[in-house]
Amino acid sequence: MEVIVRNMEHNNWVTLTFLFVLLLVLVSNQLYPEKFTDFRNLFFSGKYFTSHQKKPSVFNFFSFILYLSHSVILSLGLFTLFKVMGFLKVEYNFLFFLQIFILLNVLIGIKYLVEKIIASIFTIDKVIDNYIFYKITYKNLLAFTLFPVLLVFIYSWTPSPITLIISTLLYLLLNLFILLKYYLKNQKLVFKYSFYFILYLCTLEIAPYIILYKVIT
Repeated sequence: MEVIVRNMEHNNWVTLTFLFVLLLVLVSNQLYPEKFTDFRNLFFSGKYFTSHQKKPSVFNFFSFILYLSHSVILSLGLFTLFKVMGFLKVEYNFLFFLQIFILLNVLIGIKYLVEKIIASIFTIDKVIDNYIFYKITYKNLLAFTLFPVLLVFIYSWTPSPITLIISTLLYLLLNLFILLKYYLKNQKLVFKYSFYFILYLCTLEIAPYIILYKVIT
């Protein structure tokens, strides 16, 4: 009987990462069941904004859990993209994933501080707080749509570079749709502060991800 050698990929840390995200979702659902239900239905109802966030904040515990889940999922998505595109020589390198996670959060943190500084300079703190909260909330929800896709890509079917590029473009288009939805819903506000929003789109939405790509590759 001939022995068949099977190549096993060391992806235990990836499995633990998925379990960590599931744990975060479970905790948020158990601690804030009503909030989580409204958050989950955000694409169909705006109740999350009207009922639970009288004072928009990204620093409460519920928002932190969602953001942490979002950053872990997005980092794993970027890791998968770089791996398939050939930027990563080792199949499952936790240190590379950790590097992406840290850089991503540093860039997001810097972007948030710049937004707050601009808001303070132009004395539009309330406007920017609402905008940041709206944007981050939807981005948190969009990240969860990546979760089952990544499960398939990592454990069931290895995507081709073209498939991954198309998936990335679709994700970016969904993010763009969210921003356009906000702009259309708040046209008067956008036109009133058109300079800020143009500045924001050019320097704070596009530039950080280009920097992340350049640093990692």
